[in-house]
Amino acid sequence: LLRRFETFHLLISAFSNAFEALPVLLYTLFLIALGFAGLVYAVELKSNIGSPIDALWLTVVTMSTVGYGDVVPLTPAGKVVMGGLTVVSGLYMAIPIGIVGSAFSKVWEEREHLL
Repeated sequence: LLRRFETFHLLISAFSNAFEALPVLLYTLFLIALGFAGLVYAVELKSNIGSPIDALWLTVVTMSTVGYGDVVPLTPAGKVVMGGLTVVSGLYMAIPIGIVGSAFSKVWEEREHLL
């Protein structure tokens, strides 16, 4: 099937080139999640966020933009922290798209050599 779609190999090549940046992106994502989880645990009521794991859950759900609604910030400081996390994670999630787009652009320019 892939023999019929030769340009699909370009996409696979672009993703394999962008895959090299994955460890740095995951490390940065981990740092953002832990940092904001610590902040929200420090500023939220303990009756709302009872443990650091609960704070990490709220942070991961917020970063992924899923927003289950099972845990929400109640204090004004918690809302500010979660609002900041929403902005930071939205900007951060755009980075991998740019990396893959740049890799695809480079592969597309070299398509005669690759195909």
